[in-house]
Amino acid sequence: MRQRRSSFLDVLTSALLYATMMIGGLYLFIFLEPQTVINPFPPPTMPVRAVLATHTPTPAPATPTPLPTTVPVVVATETSVPPTAIVVAPEMTAIPTTEPTAAPTVFTYTLQEGSIGYTTQFAYPDLDCAWMGIAGTVFDAEGNAAENMIVHVDGPDGFAIDAIAGTRPEFGPAGYEVTLANAPINSDQMYVVQLLDVFGEPVSERYAVTTFDDCDRNLILVNFVHSR
Repeated sequence: MRQRRSSFLDVLTSALLYATMMIGGLYLFIFLEPQTVINPFPPPTMPVRAVLATHTPTPAPATPTPLPTTVPVVVATETSVPPTAIVVAPEMTAIPTTEPTAAPTVFTYTLQEGSIGYTTQFAYPDLDCAWMGIAGTVFDAEGNAAENMIVHVDGPDGFAIDAIAGTRPEFGPAGYEVTLANAPINSDQMYVVQLLDVFGEPVSERYAVTTFDDCDRNLILVNFVHSR
């Protein structure tokens, strides 16, 4: 009797085990496929997500390319009406312009009457004939000494010296001096003298000076006066 009861319990236990496995499998299937027909409580169906239409800008219409205007060609035919005369406008000829001529510069100083003069140099007695130069003085409009004026001398081989009027009173109240060489020489207008103001602007013309290989003419006197 006990053995039969034991066998019944074993069969019942096995049946419960299989039933548990089947129920577990059923739950797993419903979990994986919640929309299955065997699910008594299926989840609600999600509505389809609406996709809003995006605005696509309409390209601006292309600007029409203007067609070239066709000029009608008139063919003259034999008719009683004379053809229209075609008037051709004359070409414009450029009139050459003439550059205005600059007005000549009016200088306020000129050479004193009697300049350019020649004599024996007396400023350096010990040198005697071993010197040659240009010297003189400058007078203003009233005949007074025009000091602080500049006497500029150009010469050959880049020779250029400035002398301040009033620095050599032995040649006058506004005297100046420029040494040219350590001996008298012959030169044909190779040296040029010009008077400048205190700003270095020319106030006289340029005067060419001739020198001589002569001890009696180794001092060239050049005086400037204000032209009235």
